Amino acid sequence: MIRFIRASTLAGLLRTAATARHEARTARRELTELRSRHRRLISHLARREPAQILVVPVPATAGTDQIGPLTLLLLALWHQAALEREAFRTWVTEEPALVTTAELQARAAEAASEAARRDSP
Repeated sequence: MIRFIRASTLAGLLRTAATARHEARTARRELTELRSRHRRLISHLARREPAQILVVPVPATAGTDQIGPLTLLLLALWHQAALEREAFRTWVTEEPALVTTAELQARAAEAASEAARRDSP
């Protein structure tokens, strides 16, 4: 069977197909970029840096040697972020605890007793 398609319908179908291909390429590119950012984040967190550099904006008013409350708040937030970064870095880079054979046997026995308890009337 031969079907005739209008030129405008064919053009619309071709545009739809091209849009779908473009969206698929864009999605693949975004996923690749996200994976790359994740790898960079993990490798950055795995490195230990001895010093941190922080630029603190201080208002340039003449004769004032006091630190404003916003600057103190910024320093407190920076310290909190540094602590959270260290905690996350430790969590990401730590080795998982090894399970002993006694723990494996206890888990297997518990699973078997649970299965027997479920199956019994």
